[in-house]
Amino acid sequence: MKQNLGTRLYKYMKSIWENLNRSIYVGDRLTSHMRALTLVSVVTTVLGLVLTVINISTHQTVMVIASVITSLAGIACAYCSAIIKNRELAEMIPTLFCAIALAIYALTGAAEGSAILWSLLLPIGLSYFVSVKYGIILSVYYSILYMIIFYTPFKEIIRGYYTEGFMQRFPLLFIFLSIFTCSAMIQYHRTSLFEIEHTNKLTEEVARQTAVAEERSRRIEQMSLQTIQTLANAIDAKDPYTKGHSTRVSQYSVIIAEKLGWTRERIDDLRFAALLHDIGKIGVPDSILNNPRRLTDVEYSIIKSHSSMGGEILKNRTLVKMAEDVARSHHERYDGHGYPAGLKGTEISEEARIVAISDAFDAMSSSRVYRKACDPEHIRNELIKGKGKQFDPEYTDVFLNAWETGLFDEIMKNESVTDSTELEESSALLQEVMETFVTQSAVDDIDITTGIMTRTAGEAVIAQAMKLDEGCFVFFDVDNLKKINDTQGHEAGDELLKLVGDTLKENIKDNLCCRLGGDEFLLFLRKFSKAQAESEVKRIVNEFDSKKNSDPKLSVASLSAGMVMCTPSDTYMKVYSNADKALYHVKQNGKNSFGFYDSDSEAVRNEELNINRLVNGLKTSGSYEGAMGVEYREFTKLYELVANIEKRFSCPFKLIVITLETVNGDAPDVNELEKAMFYMEQSIHQTIRGVDILTRYSSQQFLILLLGADDTGVTSAVDRIFRGYYKMNVSGAFSPSYTVADSHDI
Repeated sequence: MKQNLGTRLYKYMKSIWENLNRSIYVGDRLTSHMRALTLVSVVTTVLGLVLTVINISTHQTVMVIASVITSLAGIACAYCSAIIKNRELAEMIPTLFCAIALAIYALTGAAEGSAILWSLLLPIGLSYFVSVKYGIILSVYYSILYMIIFYTPFKEIIRGYYTEGFMQRFPLLFIFLSIFTCSAMIQYHRTSLFEIEHTNKLTEEVARQTAVAEERSRRIEQMSLQTIQTLANAIDAKDPYTKGHSTRVSQYSVIIAEKLGWTRERIDDLRFAALLHDIGKIGVPDSILNNPRRLTDVEYSIIKSHSSMGGEILKNRTLVKMAEDVARSHHERYDGHGYPAGLKGTEISEEARIVAISDAFDAMSSSRVYRKACDPEHIRNELIKGKGKQFDPEYTDVFLNAWETGLFDEIMKNESVTDSTELEESSALLQEVMETFVTQSAVDDIDITTGIMTRTAGEAVIAQAMKLDEGCFVFFDVDNLKKINDTQGHEAGDELLKLVGDTLKENIKDNLCCRLGGDEFLLFLRKFSKAQAESEVKRIVNEFDSKKNSDPKLSVASLSAGMVMCTPSDTYMKVYSNADKALYHVKQNGKNSFGFYDSDSEAVRNEELNINRLVNGLKTSGSYEGAMGVEYREFTKLYELVANIEKRFSCPFKLIVITLETVNGDAPDVNELEKAMFYMEQSIHQTIRGVDILTRYSSQQFLILLLGADDTGVTSAVDRIFRGYYKMNVSGAFSPSYTVADSHDI
């Protein structure tokens, strides 16, 4: 048991000593320690000098020597710590000084025995400012020394320097002070070691995580560069003569930026932005890009639109800084005569000015479908001629200097031929970009009333989508919108248009729909077969009918549609025209229907359109049940016609005004009023004859022309109308009244 206790104590002491051999002075702690050691050395030197003066004045030779040694030790320690930065030597000097000097003080009873009191500072001073290990060693050393000189026969030699009480108590005081101080400093040392180890672990973990983050960042940057490079190759692949164009423009631009002394971060942004400068060409037809003849004005305007289109595609994309600006502005001219915005001088960004020169240089130095590459002298002359006009003069000089010194030679030799795998990746990525462009590029061009795209934006998006996929083109027309505007007010008409827009948005997932204007809408069903398209349009029409029937104001509305199956080879205008013809045919045969365009039967239908078919169509489109319900403007014309007939043929008629008013005189509720007006209209239609004429005059009134009716007939008709109204409208919130004007009094 004792052996085990002794073994454990030995291991514990060994562990403490091993820890004391490990320095706690590293990093900032070492710097602070060296400063403190220097400060203490300076203080010791000054103190030694002061004591030297005092001791000389008191003629104490031994103390004079000790004071001088103290000053020399302080100077030596300060030199080691502050000048040569040698910590080991700086620690050794004060340790040796204390071991010798204080022993001499104790043995000689220097300063009448008071010099020994300096040793009380030794445990804390040496442990803190020099080393805990050296502090413990000297504390043990002096504890043994004091026990020998004060508790052994040796005390008889020094008895003349110290009192009996001092010799008995001072060793104990020093030993206990040393134990307390050294214990505290050992704990301080161990705590410092723990902090250092913890800090080291944190530093290592931070370094590891930083390395992981940097590797991820490097991979992401590499993937981004590869993606952008692939996209640039896909853009260039639209024209076989421009393969590698975007890459070369990017490389030229980077060299110019480096010669201008730009930061690496800004140069990298320019590299990526230059790779995407022609991204707008994805919206330019290949037939125009690869056209070997002189472009027409229209074709040239389409080519020029690629800069604006590129800016829109890259709008609000933060992955590549300046990409939107470079794509939009690389065809601006320094003199302000460029496009699309006509920017001038420094209004054009520095990046766009550099890319403009690189783009023009590569265009001239590469072969095109309509010409061979220009010779170097011609290119040089064109660049010089364009200084201050087309190009920034300063950047042009830098560009010419880089070219003439051979910095472009390797780039111009590189044809940047893309292998088949990369071309497949490029095509797939181009498809993805086109789909993104198709569905997102017109987000800002939204019709306020319907919430779907306007005609300008929608037609452009649908036309682009038609170039990519086959599908069904649908031309919708809202039936009876004009009637609802005239009878229910334009607010009701706007509600109807919004209902159509909401129905289309809810059913068309990629938003390939737009409002042409008025009551006309376009829809493209991408990758739909004829049967699928028919089913989808039927579902849209049924859903619309279900929604509008819940609102009496909109119940007379319906949808008609002309449909055309198309492929990417079909032109937009041809498909649009055929859909319009299909819609016309549908409306000829009655509203609230849809049909496909049939090119084979179009001529036959035209031949069969004789007078009998025309009459039949007129009968169908003009048929009514009950009263002839017309809009107010037509009512006024019919009223004038009836009045003239009455004067010529003595055929009397009555003008009746029916008004709905609230029972309690309060302001009417709009929804309740519309329901009441709907029920009143239905009752009128069911009661009066087909020759009579009805119109809605205001939000609360109807006008009726009763032909050939006398006062008794009017009373009877109005009575049946009111009874029918009360039968349908049980709420009783609105009470009907009427007034009559005789044709003789009008």
